[in-house]
Order: sequence, then C-alpha cells, then structure tokens
Amino acid sequence: MSSNRRILPLQSSSSQSSSSNPVETNPGAGQNGDVNGMLTSSGPGESGDSGIREEISRKRRTPGLVAAIACTECRRARQKVWQQTCDGGPPGSKSCTRCRARKLDCYYEPHTKIHKESLLKEIDRLRRDNTRLRTENEQAEGAANDLEQKNKGLLEIYDWQRTILDTIGSNGHDREIIKRLRAGETTRSIAEWLGEQRPIKHNLHVVPDGSYGLLDIVDAFEEQLRRDDGQGLGKESDTLQFGWTAVSSSQTLLGHLFDLYFTWVHPVHMLFSEKDFRDSYANHNPTYCSSALVNAICAMACHLMDPNDDTAGDVDVDKLTTGFMNQARQEVKPLNYMHLTSVQALAVMYLADLSSGKARSATGYLRASVEFLKAAELDGQSARAREISLWGIQTLNTSSTGITYQKLYAPELPHMAKFRHVDLHNYHSVWQEYRSIGDQRYLPVRPSHAVLTACHQAGLFRIIHESLNLYCGLRGLVTADAVLVLYRRYMDWEEDLPFILKAIDDEAQPLPHILVLHVQFHVAVVQHLTPLLQSNLFDGPNLDELRRLVVKHAQGGIVILEHMHQLYTGRFLMPLLSFCTIHLGDPLIRYSPDDPPASNVVEFCLGLLQQASPGFPINGPLQELFRRTAVECGASLPPNVEQLTGQLGNYGMDDILDACTRLDYKQPVDQSVRHVDENIADDWPSKWEQIVDSPDRPQSPESTRKASPSEKHLRIESLLNR
Repeated sequence: MSSNRRILPLQSSSSQSSSSNPVETNPGAGQNGDVNGMLTSSGPGESGDSGIREEISRKRRTPGLVAAIACTECRRARQKVWQQTCDGGPPGSKSCTRCRARKLDCYYEPHTKIHKESLLKEIDRLRRDNTRLRTENEQAEGAANDLEQKNKGLLEIYDWQRTILDTIGSNGHDREIIKRLRAGETTRSIAEWLGEQRPIKHNLHVVPDGSYGLLDIVDAFEEQLRRDDGQGLGKESDTLQFGWTAVSSSQTLLGHLFDLYFTWVHPVHMLFSEKDFRDSYANHNPTYCSSALVNAICAMACHLMDPNDDTAGDVDVDKLTTGFMNQARQEVKPLNYMHLTSVQALAVMYLADLSSGKARSATGYLRASVEFLKAAELDGQSARAREISLWGIQTLNTSSTGITYQKLYAPELPHMAKFRHVDLHNYHSVWQEYRSIGDQRYLPVRPSHAVLTACHQAGLFRIIHESLNLYCGLRGLVTADAVLVLYRRYMDWEEDLPFILKAIDDEAQPLPHILVLHVQFHVAVVQHLTPLLQSNLFDGPNLDELRRLVVKHAQGGIVILEHMHQLYTGRFLMPLLSFCTIHLGDPLIRYSPDDPPASNVVEFCLGLLQQASPGFPINGPLQELFRRTAVECGASLPPNVEQLTGQLGNYGMDDILDACTRLDYKQPVDQSVRHVDENIADDWPSKWEQIVDSPDRPQSPESTRKASPSEKHLRIESLLNR
C-alpha cells in the first residue's frame, strides 16, 4: 500500500445507523446526478438535515445542453454556456441564454486547434501557388528573351533593307541590286556588299509605308528603269514614290478620306472613274491614279472630316488640308499638264479651294482643267473612263459658271450621245452613309445609281449650258421662242427621268446625290425665268404667271433641301449646293413673302449653311450676303440669327470675292436684260400655247402632269411654317 494513500476517518454511530438503510440513486444522475432521493428518512435530526438539503440543492442543478465552445461574453465572465439550441448554424445566428437575457451580441470564435489547422492548409496552398507562379515567370522570361532576339533580328533585317532602299535611285548600283535580289541573294549579303562599294545617299522623296514589301519597290523601280531605257519616257513616276503622298503615311487616315470623298463628293461631281482609280491606287499603277489626284482628293475630303475626329492624330484638320493641297500643287508639273489624271486633279482642286473660301484661285484651277481637257492624253485610260471625265468636268464648269454668273469659259459641249461608252445598267456600284471609321461594318449597303445620276445630270447641264449662252447674247436676242423651247426641254428632262431617279418621297429613301439632282433642276428653271421677271417687259397675267412659275420651282427646291436635311443633315452640303440654297431662298422672300413666311425661309437657309460651315468656310460670306438680301426685302430676321451665323457683318470685300468672285451672288440682271427682245411679252402667250401646251407634247408640264408621290407628301407649309 502506498504511503501517500489518504486514510478516511471512521464514521459516527449515527452515520452507521443511517447507512443501514439502502440509498436509492438516480440511475441517470452520474457524478452530478440528483441527490434528493437520498434524503427520504425522518427522525430526530430532520431539522438539521433540511439545511444540508437546501445547500446541496443550490449547488447541484440539472444542466441543459452545454455548448462545446463558449461565446466571447461568457468566456470573459468565465461562465459555462447554456444554449437553448445548437443545430450547427453559423456563428452569431443564435444567442446563448445568458447573452439573450442581458441583450448582448453573441459571437463564437473557432477553437485554437481548428484555427491552426486552417492556417496550415492555407500556408500549404500559398506555397504551391508560389511554386507555380515562379515556374510561369521563368517561362515568361524565356519567351521575352526569345522575342527580344527575334526583334533584334528583325531590326537587323530592317537595317539591311533600309540600306538597299536608300541606295536605290542613287544611280550607283541599282541594276546590280535588282540582279542580286532576283537571284535570291539575302538582304544581309547585299547590304554588306553595298557597304563596301560606296557611301549611301538618302534621296527618296517619301518614306515607304510598312505595307509595301521590298520586292514591290523593286518592281516599281524596274518599271522606272524600263522607262529610262526608252519605254514610256515622260510619264509620271508615281509608282516610284511608293506612297502617293508625303503628307501622311497612315493608311487608316487615307482610307477614311477616300471613303468620305466617294460617299459625299464623287456621286455629285463625278470627275473620274472610282473603280479604275481604286484599282490603280491599290496596284501602284499610274494609269488612273497620280500623286496630284490623290492629294487633291484628300484635301477635298478633309472638309468633310469632323473637327473632333482623332483619325489624324495630333495633326490639325486645317493643317492637314493645307498640306494635301500644297503637295497637289507641287505634283501638277508642266511635263504632265496634258495627262488626264492631272486634268482630273485640277478639277478636284477647284472644289477643295472653293470649299475653303478661295473662289478666285479655285476658278483658275477649273479653267486650266477645262483647257487641258481638250488636248488631254489618255495615257492608257479606256474610252469609258475618259467619257466620264469629259462630261463630269464640263458639267462642273457649267455649274460653276451658272452659280456665280460668270460668262462661260468653255468650249461647246460635245454633240455626241451622253455616256455612249458606259453601260449604265451593268455598271454596279454601292453606297453607304459613311461618316466615320467603322461605319462600313454595320451600315446598310444600297445600289448607288451614281453613274445613272451623272448621265442625267450631264443632260440637265447641257440645257443649262444653252440657257447661259442664250442670256449671254451668244444666240442672238432672247426671244419668247428661244426661252420657251429651253423651258419645255427642262420639263421633258424631268418627265424622262427613270423611276429610280424620279421617286424622292420618304418611302423611297432617295440617295443624297439624287436629291441634289432635283435641286439643281429647280434652280436651273428659276434662273432661266428670273431675268424675264426682272426685265420690266411683262405685266398683267403674263407677269403673274412668270412669278407663279418662279415661286413654284423655288418652293420645290427648298422642300427637297429640307427633305435632304432630314435624311442626311446639312453637314455634307457641297459648296455649289450652298449657292443653290440662297438662289432658291431669294425669290421666295422677294416674290412670295407670305407663303411660306419669309422669316421661316431666312431661318432655314441660314441654318442649313451654318450646319455645313465647320468644314466649308465659304458658307460664312454667303450667309452675310443672304442676310443683306433679307433686310433689303424687309424680311424679319430670326431671333437666333447670331447663333445661326456667328460673325455676320465681319466679312469684307475680299471675303466676298473669295466666295463668289463677284461682290454679290445674285444674277447680273443688267447684263442679261440688254439681250432680251423688246417684243418678248407680246409673243409670249402664243408661243406658250404653241411650244409648251402643244398637243404634240406627250404630257404638259403644268396642266396634265400628275403630282408625283414626293409632291403629294412634301408640302412647303409643313416644313417651313413652324
């Protein structure tokens, strides 16, 4: 027996007597079980035993469910935790009895052992991730080293090619370089050979764009060598220049400018074949393309760019326009004046300078284009392409002369049939409402009918040409017979339009150049009859009828301009169409100030010019001239006239001359009236009946012609009386 064993004391007699009675225990009590069953005997010591029972009862209460982990509050108070339920819910979802009684928040923290295991798992995961990332980083560093080596090799190749390119054209080893390249010798060996031969001369005019390969350049130079050997001396060397323009090497910018030009300018002023030009441009072929023409097109297209367009990068759009225009001037050289691409470039340069408000210099380009056109060399161009340019340039010249009222500076228009070499039905082209980069991806594509429009435009301007010659005195006196014959031809021209060009209502969604064609028709009729209205030779019913006709066509033209504005906005209003706008508004505020209200006409015309003015500075002086006409006729100016016009009143004589080449936009009546027959009013009624209302005419223009869908739908009151 161990010496440390504790010896229990002997019990008293009373205890022994008590122990003689068996004690009933609670089978489920265990160590902390219920002891009340042990206090069942009574006797002399009962009062003393009751105190003992109370003390035991106070110390030993039956416990409920004991939580495995105490909450933070109970730990702080060193309390055992008694929860009503413990169903495995998230910590904090239930409160223990003590915290609930004290209205405290109950929080449970994980056991230290459990928390430690979780941390060990997280550390192990982080170690694995670190190992994986270290491996990936090593692989990335290896790939970067490979790319650096490849880049170094590409730079070396570029240096070798740059050496060869800088040498080509120096008249030193050109033929030997081409020979070695054709033999398959590497650019490195050729460059090293050149380094041993002679110093490099940098003489290229334009840095090649990255899209051109070395062999493309060699092909171009081989072509130049053939020319130097006597095959094609005197031709332009645009293929040798590789990039067509030195202003920008950005193919994105050049493509954007081309798309703007061929969407908004080319269908209205078709001066060359778009398809042939694009093919020559892409293939570096100078047959239908030249550096002068490319730069002129880009200069004109810059007027259509949004001033906030970031396509040009940090270059200001005005500076870009000036750069393209300057190079176009430099590229039109005396040796190539007679090349058809130079003639076309001069015509486009007229549009570009006119748009900038430089009509005086622009007129010189157009006159030169018309002069050179008579003796222009085809340079391999087809008869179809030449015919498109012939009619396009002559039409532009007639339009410019008629708009600014100058005496025609042009030879007689050819009497051959219009577009006899052009298949109008098989000449397929499409049109999209292109404005910014990316429009090609989602805008609908429609047949453009641009060539068909140009053909009928040429027919219209042939009549306009004869009308101008008539009032210039080149056909003798202006008689009733001569005026009405041309008037009937105008009406016949309109009647003979194919349906696709005649339908201009909302449902047809007419293309902008088709609407322009109709505007030009109405302006032509107004200009044809207005000199008679101002001649003071007519009175009574004849004067009223003349006034009615002029007002009718002026209203028709304004309605179409409003229609075009609703469909396409006025931002892309070509400069010659700006002249048409004020030529249509002028007779309305003079001869029909109440229908529609003159103030509405003034507001519409000024607003339309203002919308296009960001790209066309010529519109500012035109607004000022039209404002003066409105004040002269007593028309009320709109309240927002300053917002519509900007700097009205700040345009001087030079500004007006640079817009119109004259100090006014109106017809010079004094020059036209002196050629009018004094008896024209007496002959007018009979000639009208004989020529206009003749039964030989299939349909009368005024009485029997039914209103077109556009005339039924478009009403001047609904558009201007707002």
